[in-house]
Amino acid sequence: MAPHPWAHDWGPSSTMRNARGSSDAGNAPDGAPGWRDGPGMLLIAAILALTVLHALVAAGTGLTEDEAYYRLWALAPAMSYLDHPPMVGWMIAAGRFVAGDNPFGIRLLAVLTSLIGPFVLWRTADILFGPVIARRAVWFTLAMPLLAVGSVIITPDTPSVLFWGLTGWAVAELHVSRRANWWLAVGLFAGLGLLSKYTNLFVGAGLLLWLALPSNWHWFRKWQLWAGGAIAVLLTLPVVLWNVDHNWASFAKQFGRVAAGSRVTGIYFLELVGAYLGLASPLIAALGLIGLWRVARSAVTEKDMARTLVAASMLPLLVYLLLHTTHDRVQANWLGPLYPAFALCAAIAVSEARSDAWQLPTKLTRWALAIGFLFCGVIYAHVIRPLPFLPLTKDPTSQTRGWSALAAETDRLRQANGACWIATASYATTGQLAYELGTRTPVIQLDERLRYVHLPPVDDALFKCPALYVELERRAQPEMLAKRFRAVKPLGTIARRYGDKALASYAIYLLTDPIGRPLFD
Repeated sequence: MAPHPWAHDWGPSSTMRNARGSSDAGNAPDGAPGWRDGPGMLLIAAILALTVLHALVAAGTGLTEDEAYYRLWALAPAMSYLDHPPMVGWMIAAGRFVAGDNPFGIRLLAVLTSLIGPFVLWRTADILFGPVIARRAVWFTLAMPLLAVGSVIITPDTPSVLFWGLTGWAVAELHVSRRANWWLAVGLFAGLGLLSKYTNLFVGAGLLLWLALPSNWHWFRKWQLWAGGAIAVLLTLPVVLWNVDHNWASFAKQFGRVAAGSRVTGIYFLELVGAYLGLASPLIAALGLIGLWRVARSAVTEKDMARTLVAASMLPLLVYLLLHTTHDRVQANWLGPLYPAFALCAAIAVSEARSDAWQLPTKLTRWALAIGFLFCGVIYAHVIRPLPFLPLTKDPTSQTRGWSALAAETDRLRQANGACWIATASYATTGQLAYELGTRTPVIQLDERLRYVHLPPVDDALFKCPALYVELERRAQPEMLAKRFRAVKPLGTIARRYGDKALASYAIYLLTDPIGRPLFD
């Protein structure tokens, strides 16, 4: 029997065999190569080719509103920020340092994550379920539209999904090798996940659920478990200290969403299901749900430890989001950290869809990948050049278009009216105009100043000069401006355009003679 790749590094194959559940049925024998055989090399080629595609799309596409805002974080990296922990700001800062202040540099770490992530899932699934399921799971992740988009744009979900997966990999290595030192890696990756997004608290919930099993109680006697927990806590200290210094503002903003809404409704559940079906690709999504059911059932009825590990990693966040839908909307990206696990569940479901006459597993895999890659291709094509059969003004990609011309026209109006700075009232407009104008003109949001406490303070002398106020018409707030400036002169509107089509209309005001300091929370 050929030795398993990395067997000399990761533990004896007999231990690996004992740790795996029954899901290996029908796969290559334990220890068979999963990386360097023909199917493995084909998958590696696909991962590398898609990484090149991600880099090209990232370089040739305008920034989303959130990306432009997070870029402002990277201008002055801090311990944390109002909306999220700091990791995405740190990643953008690193990318800008390497590749410059351009879309590719800003997104560089997202592209690298799209290269690393599939190999993390591959290794995790391989040691738990064998090479066939592992390869199939990775193929499914490559064909998931949400992960395809996340491979191009950079948001807090980028590091969140990466470190969620790395934590799961470290736990799988721990489970298979029975080596307690893996707890140190678990703590490291879990802590980095908490520096990425508060959602990663559910990683800890999954670990506690897994440790609650009697067969895992022995880990509590290992110092490495407690040391790993200490590492995770120490890594989160920057976020805690930032909140201490800012009246717990970030915690209040994010954890306030947990509170129940005014009434119970089912509409948000239907929205979540629809988003999942579309963003995971319909067939992969359906297979993922079937696989999750089988994984959870095997964990309970058969005490399958490998499947128990997968179920424990998914259920805490999934249950919370389902409960959240009873009173409030769940954004589609909130489910993002579970998409690789859903791909693994889909691979398990396909492996158990046995029909030798119909070759059902092979057909299901091919159809699932064909549909998924078709969806991904349409999205990428539409991002690069809008497709005529899709609405231009209502789709999310419209926020990436037309900013350069809008910024140029805004700056022309600023100079024509003798203004020294540009005022806004939303992080989206602030981030996009600040990126396009660079150091030429200060762009300052009048309200929500806690978003920008990491940046150098605004010099009061600037307010002695008139400002040009630019904001979406529906957010113009002239009444607010009248309370902050004695002279508020409307100058009409300008449109953000793509070709000859208007994407959004922006109200323009000339602001002079501020009443005190015009910035406020």
